[in-house]
Amino acid sequence: MSQPPKIIDKYGIESFGGSQMWLPDKMLLNSGCGIIAGLDAIMRLKGEERMPREEYFDRFFDAKDYIRPITIGKNREPRKLFGKEFLGSLGVSAGRFRRGIKKLAVKEGLKIRVKPFRFRWWEKVPKYLEGGDPLVMLVTAPFENVSIELPTGTKGNLGFHWVTITEMDGDTLWVSSWGTRCKMSVKELRRFNVILHFYAVSLENQSNIV
Repeated sequence: MSQPPKIIDKYGIESFGGSQMWLPDKMLLNSGCGIIAGLDAIMRLKGEERMPREEYFDRFFDAKDYIRPITIGKNREPRKLFGKEFLGSLGVSAGRFRRGIKKLAVKEGLKIRVKPFRFRWWEKVPKYLEGGDPLVMLVTAPFENVSIELPTGTKGNLGFHWVTITEMDGDTLWVSSWGTRCKMSVKELRRFNVILHFYAVSLENQSNIV
């Protein structure tokens, strides 16, 4: 198991990792999941297990200058693109995440190793989790055919989304997303038309390479 940091709101309620849904900026609300995943990983490596939400906001806006979404134009208001609503961002690409989190780590005084893997990931994920490394996954599902279930039982379908993996139990993959503990199906993630990127993030001298 690899736990994300707990972010505490003004009422003392703890989240399960950070969430872009707290942000007032519509573009970042739409594309901030990759920044959240990177920031939470860095916080874990620094031993920062709890943080007030206001302080987390400051850290997020600093992190976004390193882990940068691909943006188009300067207008952050919704507009139509090919008949669909577009918020001015294509999200954080796999390459930008890997480069950005390394730069953020240097800024935070850390030297890290970012280990990408894809082949037979369902065998490697449990081993990385045993080692305690923060483990991040990018889901790219063009047909939005991968479901994710919130603690309330509500289900949604993913197209392009970053999550932090926290636990794997049989066919269930537990992840941190939107500040909550969600679950996903390993079977669905192994579909041929779903592209996944995995990154194990560790301190350079303490990496648990599988």
